[in-house]
Amino acid sequence: MTEHPRLAPLAPAERTDEQRAIIDSLDNELNIFTTFVRNPALFNAYATFAGRLLYRSGLPPTVREILILRTAYRCRSAYEWVHHVEIGGQAGVPANVIAALRTERPTGIDADTALLVAAADQLATSHDLADETWAGLRGIFDEQQLIEICMLVGNYVMTAGVLKSLRVPLEDGYTAPDW
Repeated sequence: MTEHPRLAPLAPAERTDEQRAIIDSLDNELNIFTTFVRNPALFNAYATFAGRLLYRSGLPPTVREILILRTAYRCRSAYEWVHHVEIGGQAGVPANVIAALRTERPTGIDADTALLVAAADQLATSHDLADETWAGLRGIFDEQQLIEICMLVGNYVMTAGVLKSLRVPLEDGYTAPDW
């Protein structure tokens, strides 16, 4: 059963000049944007922060996408999942790793990926890292990257909640995963 959006993506004819200018400044008109732009001031603040994490990350692209995909799975955010499967593949995350990230106990992944899975799982559920996970991450990442890992996962947990609560629909051509 497909749920109806609680707030539908804003159609072009319904947009204010301010909303139109915001959407026109983006690369595309994804439903996340055309829904969130209903609150232009908040959208601008969100887009600045989320854009920094996505487009100007201090993490390697594969690391960023593994964390995002695992968070999307952990939160059961179909919208985040389908879009980041595409982005993750373009960033170099192998298909077998993407498939593993969508399982309760991923197998066939290397130790560094397993560490990222543990970090995303812990941050998405208890909002804290176990000492062992922190020590493992500390051995790979610098201080700025460690902060970014926590903020990246936190941002995607928050975004998952908003997407699910507003019931933002997938764009045509995308199919929600069968969790």
